[in-house]
Amino acid sequence: MKKIVSFSLLVSSVLSTPAGAEILKNVSIEGTHRFEPASIMQNLNIKQGQNLTPYELDNITKTLFDTKLFSDVDVRMNKGTLTIQVQENPIVREVYFEGNDKMDDDVLKTEIELKPRTVYTASTAQSDADRLLTLYKRSGRFGASVTPKIIKKDQNRVDVIFEIEEGAKTTIEKISFTGNSRFDDGTLKDVLVTKENAWYRFFASTDTYDPDRLNYDKEMLRRFYLKHGYVDFKVVNAAAELLPDKTGFTLTIDVDEGDRYRFSQPQIKVSLPAYAQRGNKEELVKLLSFEKGEWFNAEKIDSTVEQLTDKFANEGYAFVEVTPEFTKNEKDKTIQVVFRVQEGEKVFVNKINIHGNSRTQDKVIRREFKIKEGDAFNASKLRRSQQKVEDLDYFEKVDFKTTPVYGDMSKTDVDVTVREKSTGSFNVGVGWSSYDGMLFETGIVERNILGTGNIINLNAMLSQKETQYVAGLTNPYFLDLPLLAGLEIFRTTRDNSDSSSYSYTSYGATTRFGWNYTDALRQTVRYTLRRDDVNDIDSDASIYIKEQEGQTTVSLIGQDISYDKRDSRINPTEGYYLNLGTDYAGIGGDTKFFRVTATAIQYFSLADDVVLSLRGDGGHIWGTGGKDVRINNRFFLGDYSLRGFEYGGVGARDRATDDALGGNWYVTASTELVFPLGLPREIGIKGKTFVDAGMIGKPDGYDEKYMDYSSGVRVAAGVGILWQSPMGMINLDFSLPVVKESYDKTQVFRLNFGKGF
Repeated sequence: MKKIVSFSLLVSSVLSTPAGAEILKNVSIEGTHRFEPASIMQNLNIKQGQNLTPYELDNITKTLFDTKLFSDVDVRMNKGTLTIQVQENPIVREVYFEGNDKMDDDVLKTEIELKPRTVYTASTAQSDADRLLTLYKRSGRFGASVTPKIIKKDQNRVDVIFEIEEGAKTTIEKISFTGNSRFDDGTLKDVLVTKENAWYRFFASTDTYDPDRLNYDKEMLRRFYLKHGYVDFKVVNAAAELLPDKTGFTLTIDVDEGDRYRFSQPQIKVSLPAYAQRGNKEELVKLLSFEKGEWFNAEKIDSTVEQLTDKFANEGYAFVEVTPEFTKNEKDKTIQVVFRVQEGEKVFVNKINIHGNSRTQDKVIRREFKIKEGDAFNASKLRRSQQKVEDLDYFEKVDFKTTPVYGDMSKTDVDVTVREKSTGSFNVGVGWSSYDGMLFETGIVERNILGTGNIINLNAMLSQKETQYVAGLTNPYFLDLPLLAGLEIFRTTRDNSDSSSYSYTSYGATTRFGWNYTDALRQTVRYTLRRDDVNDIDSDASIYIKEQEGQTTVSLIGQDISYDKRDSRINPTEGYYLNLGTDYAGIGGDTKFFRVTATAIQYFSLADDVVLSLRGDGGHIWGTGGKDVRINNRFFLGDYSLRGFEYGGVGARDRATDDALGGNWYVTASTELVFPLGLPREIGIKGKTFVDAGMIGKPDGYDEKYMDYSSGVRVAAGVGILWQSPMGMINLDFSLPVVKESYDKTQVFRLNFGKGF
C-alpha cells in the first residue's frame, strides 16, 4: 500500500513540474564578503520545494542586479541545488573633483548620489557625471565635460574621481526678435531676465543660456503684452543656436503680437444666496480697476478679481469664487469682461509645503501668500500668490501644485517648489554731467541677505563737484507686516564754488517707513538727523553767503505720498504720476523750516514710439521759529530742473559777486516729445524736442539794493537725443533760452550719461 502511495506521489510530482524546471532542494551562495547570505535570500522570495523554471532563474538574476550591490551575478541550477555566484560592487571610500575652478566641491557634492560608504556602480557614476554636466550647462558652460574614474583600494574599496573640463562660459551673444512692430527690440529685451553678454556683466549670470529661464522669459513677454492690450499675443518660437565655435548662443524669439484691444463696459453678476436682496451694486462697481475705453490690461483683471474676492470674503462668503469671462469683439477691437461671483467648492487649505529654498527662509515666501493654511481655498488668490513669489526675483523657477488630502476631499495641500538664484549685484558706472563733470559710481546690493528678504546696499559716487557715500538696510516686511522699514547712513560733500562761492558737507542718517494703500497709492514717512557744514567760502564771496558759514544740526520729519498709474516705471508711454512731499525741521536741532514739494507727470502715446509728456514741479520752503532758510536748504533752478540755464542760473544773485543765492519757492513746467529717428531699433537712439518754463522766489534777507532778482517766468526750448547705450542712458540736450533776464546764466549744451551699469 505504501509503495502505491509513493508511486502516486512521484507521479504527481513529475506531472506538476513544468518542462525544464527543477525542484529547489538547496541554495548555495558564493562570492560574498560584506553581505550575509540570509540578507540576499530576503530579496529573492524563493523557498525550498519550489519549482524553478529558467524564466524564474532569469528573474533571480535581474533582482540581484537591481539591488546594485553586485557587479556580476551567475545563477545555476543543478540537481536541485541553486548556486548563486556573485561579485560584490566596491564601496566608495572618497569622492574627489579635479579641474573645477568655477564651482566649489561643496556645490558639486550636492548634485551626486555617490558618497563615502555607499556602493559604487558604473551606472551611478555615469549618472552623476551627467548631472554635473547639466549643472555646468545651467551655469552657461556648454563646452564642459565630466569623466568619472576610479582608483581601486584594498578591501574592495574605491576612490571616485570626476575629472572636469569646465570650458569657457557660453553666453548669449545676441538676442533678436521677429514679428514685433509695436515694441522695439530694446523694450522687449528689458522685459527678459536673460540678457546679452556685455563686458560690464562680468559678475552676472543672466547672460548665459538656460532653457528654464527662457521659458520664464516667454511668460514674462506674455504678461507684458497682456498688460498693454494685446490679448492674442503669443510666442511663436524661441530658438537658441550654439555658435560653431561653442563660445556663445544667438537667441531669436519670434512673436505674434496680434491686435490691440480696449475694454468695453464691464459687468458684475452676483449669484450668491441673499446677496441680491441686500447687496449694493454701486459699491461693487467702485472695486473695478479699469473703465470702459481703457486699453486691456490683464493685471487690472487680476486686481479686480482680488478686490471682489476680498469684498465678499469680508461679508461672510468664505468660499466665493470670482470668475472673469471674456467676450472679444473683433470688429471694434474691444473686450467685454463679465465678473461672475458665485459660491465655490467648500475646500480648505490643509498645508503649504515649500521645497527647494535652501537659503531663503520659509517665512519670506509665505508672507507673499494671499492665502494661508486653514483658509478657504481660492484659485485666484493662489494665482496671485504665485505671481507675488515670482516678483520677489529671488528664484529662477516657481512652481505651485495642489494635491487633495487623501481621505478628506474637503482639504487640499499646496506644494511650492522653487529654484534659487543669485540675488546680489555689483555695479560700476562712469559718466559725465555738464555741471558735475566726470563722475564714477560703484555699489554693492544684496536683495536677500542671509535669506531674510532684507536688502543691504553700499554705494559711493565721486565726481568733480560732489562726493557721496551711502550705506543702507531695508526690511520690506518690518515686524512681519507689509510695512517697509529702512535705515540709511550718508555723507555728502558738495563744491558749489562755481555758482555760489562755497562748499558744504552733510552727514547723518535717515530712517523711513513705507506702505501701500492700493497698488497705485503709496505712503512713506521718514526721519532724518544730519549735520550740515557750510565751509570753504571764498574770500570775495557774497556777504549773504559768508553769513551762512558754520555747522548746523537738522532734525527733520517728512512724508511722501504718491499715486502711480503709469504703464511702466522704466519706459512709460501712458498714464500719470503724482507725488506730494512735506518736511518739517525743528524737532530738536538748530535748523527750523517747513517745506512742501509736488510733482505731476502725464504721458500720452501719440503713435508707435511717439510719446508726449507734460510735467509740473513746484516747491515752497518757509523758515519757522524766527529762523531764516539757510542757503543749503533753498531751491536752485537750472540744469536738470530748467534746461537752457546753468545750475543756479535762474534766481537771485549778488550784484557785486555774481553768486547765486537760491530761492524759497519755485515752479517749473515742461513739455517733451520723444520720437524715433528712423534708425534701427536695436541701436536704442531716439530724438526729443522740449519746452521748459520756470520761475523762482527770492531768498530770505533779500535786499534789492544789492541783489538782482526777478520772479518772472523763464522759458527755454530745445532738441535732444536719448541713447540707451551699454553704459546706461545718455542724455544730450541743446537748448536756447527764449525768455530770460540779463543776469541769468545760460547753458546751451547739456550732457549726462552713465551712472550705473
